[in-house]
Amino acid sequence: MHPYFPVLALALAVALGACSGDRKEATDAAGAAPDAAGAADVVAAVPVGAADVVAEPAAAPVALPEWFPTDVYLPADHVVVEVNEDDGAHAVELRTRGEVLNLAAQAQAAMLAAGWTENHYSPVDTRGGASMYYRKGDRSATLAMAWAGDGQVRLMYNFATVRTKGDGGN
Repeated sequence: MHPYFPVLALALAVALGACSGDRKEATDAAGAAPDAAGAADVVAAVPVGAADVVAEPAAAPVALPEWFPTDVYLPADHVVVEVNEDDGAHAVELRTRGEVLNLAAQAQAAMLAAGWTENHYSPVDTRGGASMYYRKGDRSATLAMAWAGDGQVRLMYNFATVRTKGDGGN
């Protein structure tokens, strides 16, 4: 597992904590420590500002999982970097070329056109990233975008099944 993925997933979960609705979080695995192989790649932590970009080693691309929803925004030009499946949580990280604001607008338009309900949309956070949360039926999709350096954007997805009061939810 990429050493930054749990930190980003946890930060996203905290940022979306104010979203309405009961749901089974897809970020349960976010607090897990990186595996031993990933820990060897960790570089000294450097605070990242809007103008600062931390260069990361290039990750080997992986295949998009078969379970990736066909009704969720996916940029045409992308490389899947990581796929995580743990205890019902499904997460995917990919890289694409572009600008965060443009990709966020594209994602928002595609998600709404596909029938998703927008519960949270923040096209710009203090570090130049974006986050959004959508629901459709008993599913939820969280998208987060951040600069990855060299004209690339990191796009992270978390998927979960929404729990309602009738099925044991709070």
